[in-house]
Amino acid sequence: MLRYLDDERPLKRYLEIKAEMKRLEEELKELQPVLLAALWEEPDERAEYAGYELAVGARRTYAYSERVEALKQELKALKKQEEQDGTARLLRHTSFVVVRPLKKE
Repeated sequence: MLRYLDDERPLKRYLEIKAEMKRLEEELKELQPVLLAALWEEPDERAEYAGYELAVGARRTYAYSERVEALKQELKALKKQEEQDGTARLLRHTSFVVVRPLKKE
């Protein structure tokens, strides 16, 4: 239990919602192929239903050359250096709750 939480109901409800979200995400994953197959058959791969527009979206993933990968690593190191020496300006700091099951020994 959280030491500074007088009522455990918010924590219990939070964990219930997280579990439900996980279950719903898994269900959405299962429905995706069926809906994609149907959308691919529609003109312009688009349809409307119950006040929503459905469309096929796509994301591409690329493998880059060694030169580009080396530049990415160099940029990553430069960013870290600027964060450490104060050159980089913090735009936003976001805090959030992390929930994961305890490891069983």
